[in-house]
Amino acid sequence: MEDKKNILIFLNSFWNNGKGMSGGDQMLIQIFNRIRNNFNNFYIYTNTDGEKVIKEGNIKDVNFKISNELFDKLNLLINYIFRTFKAFSCLKLKNINIIYSASDFFPDVLPAFLYKTFHKKTKWFQCIFHIYPDWRKRPGNKIRNFIAQYLQKFSFIFTRKADYIININTQVRDYLISSGFDKNKIIINTPGIDYNYFKNLEVKKNENKYDATFLARLNPSKGIFDLIDIWNVVVSDVKNAKLAIIGGGSNEIKNKLKEKIIEKKLENNIDILGFLENNDSFSLIKNSNIFLFPSHEEGFGIAIAEAMACGVPVISWDLSVYDEIFENNIIQIKENNINMFAEDIIKLLKNENEKNNIIIKANNFVKKYDWEKISENHFEILNK
Repeated sequence: MEDKKNILIFLNSFWNNGKGMSGGDQMLIQIFNRIRNNFNNFYIYTNTDGEKVIKEGNIKDVNFKISNELFDKLNLLINYIFRTFKAFSCLKLKNINIIYSASDFFPDVLPAFLYKTFHKKTKWFQCIFHIYPDWRKRPGNKIRNFIAQYLQKFSFIFTRKADYIININTQVRDYLISSGFDKNKIIINTPGIDYNYFKNLEVKKNENKYDATFLARLNPSKGIFDLIDIWNVVVSDVKNAKLAIIGGGSNEIKNKLKEKIIEKKLENNIDILGFLENNDSFSLIKNSNIFLFPSHEEGFGIAIAEAMACGVPVISWDLSVYDEIFENNIIQIKENNINMFAEDIIKLLKNENEKNNIIIKANNFVKKYDWEKISENHFEILNK
């Protein structure tokens, strides 16, 4: 029997300020929770927040390498620079068979690149789950968008040296190939969901009943300001319609949301609930009529899959990636057509039969993304 391999994971860009993890972070935790026993020495380089969620995710026997907690009190870009240099200490580790970079942010990429440079026989697996769109078109702060886009381009200079690139859809793969990546290195494995968790989750007693819910990090690219405009149209027809917005975010974003809600006089129709633990979030979603997800950029859309597993119909913008991931099991609206989005919400709220038909079909479909199968696929990839 082949000896178990030693693995070093860089979760060095982890940022859980305000709570709420990215889909890529969740994917790592879910997968390695299930395949941990297939490895010998298991190292993770991360920060104190990352250590906490890894432990909460029940990944056993982890040798943690932790960045200085002081770094997390600095500006994000400066923090990432310090974390990157600190992670170079991992170059001292011996007999590492696999390097795994959890993101394409430079704190995960540069240390892996250097380790690979000095340890040629170690295999480097690099995750690239999302391509930043043109900074001029992306919602949100243009300066931050510019920096994010060009930092990714900078990282791609180094990630081309990885042995394998793991991504989650054909669009990312095709973009990478067109950008000069070796197509033979690129492997697709999607995120997943814990289907049985959602199936067996009981709605809490006396749970508030919302007409619609939204769950994601509070970021302009997730369409959070679209939600207010959409709900304003819904309320013009369904006067007492209630929307719950769930997700962590900066005080700046929350204040802007509240200002827009007040401006539209929707204080009685929209609740900003902030970050909630999983059971609380999904109990609310499961007890709602519709899940809204007007995000403008997604590599997969794990929140959509989770809502489908909760037995709730989903309405989203018509991102082309959804055709590949969810086929025709969600309602997609032409991007930025606020009125059409609202009209379909109103239709579903008034048509129980149509809503139930969507629920049954979508719930059966989403079983294909159960974590058990996804994890098996991931372990096969890491054995290449």
